[in-house]
Amino acid sequence: MRTSVAGWILLAAAAAVFPSAGRAQDLPTQIDAGHSYAIIWMGRNTETSVAVNTGVAQVGGTANLVTNDASPAALEANLVPGGDGASLLTPQGTLRSGKIAAIAHYAVMSFHTTATRLRRDGRLELTGDLTVTHVTRDVIMGAWNWGYSGYTTYSDPVIKTATRQVKFVVTTPHAEFLPDYLQEDKEITATATIDARDFPELPNDILDSNWPVVAQDEDCPPPIVGPRRDYNGVTCSGRGIGVVNPTGTAHSFSLDYSGMRHPVAPVDGPVTIVLHLRLVPAARTAKLPAR
Repeated sequence: MRTSVAGWILLAAAAAVFPSAGRAQDLPTQIDAGHSYAIIWMGRNTETSVAVNTGVAQVGGTANLVTNDASPAALEANLVPGGDGASLLTPQGTLRSGKIAAIAHYAVMSFHTTATRLRRDGRLELTGDLTVTHVTRDVIMGAWNWGYSGYTTYSDPVIKTATRQVKFVVTTPHAEFLPDYLQEDKEITATATIDARDFPELPNDILDSNWPVVAQDEDCPPPIVGPRRDYNGVTCSGRGIGVVNPTGTAHSFSLDYSGMRHPVAPVDGPVTIVLHLRLVPAARTAKLPAR
């Protein structure tokens, strides 16, 4: 029996991804939602269409990328908007049942793995169902006035859901280096490129959504109130991850929603979702912002 050099390399990579059961059980499985995020792009880099960054989301869930035959590779990821959207995640990275964020228009995405394979280029591919839930509601303008600084009042939400099959590919690192990346707590990236014709609801839901900044290591100390009660609000520090090239015009003047965005550059083409993931050992608790 003859085996090519490429074949031996592929077998070695497979051994790294599917090691012994004892080793796999000691590896991290929970996504650190406090330090994991997704960047959403639309369009492609051509003469008539350029890739435009249209959204950014916080990511929670679980990942099992270094596995064995008894425990196949899997990625269970939930993508939520920043700001109050972070309250949609539980400390375990799952979605809170029945929870609605204080955002007028937003989208939540969930990915559930159904099959995995090791590609010939040495990268791990995860096939599964991507569900997008689009929530829309209007601000009730008559419920407050400009002199009132309390909570905004919204109409009842309208919720639409769509599910299609997509493929995420672990682009960094190659499969053979996954154990080392996990042991050293390095960032792992996974990418899915989805043709708009295969998932027609996805582009519209992304554009018709508000994507607040995703806050990492957020620290909001209590404000210091002077003798004259000169209160200036809370000042927070930390790392903010936002849309790198926000473009477009607004159709609405509500305080927290800028309306359907129409990018200046054409975005005809696929939707690309890039996950930037950090995993934590099972003995640790995922670092979620306190909300």
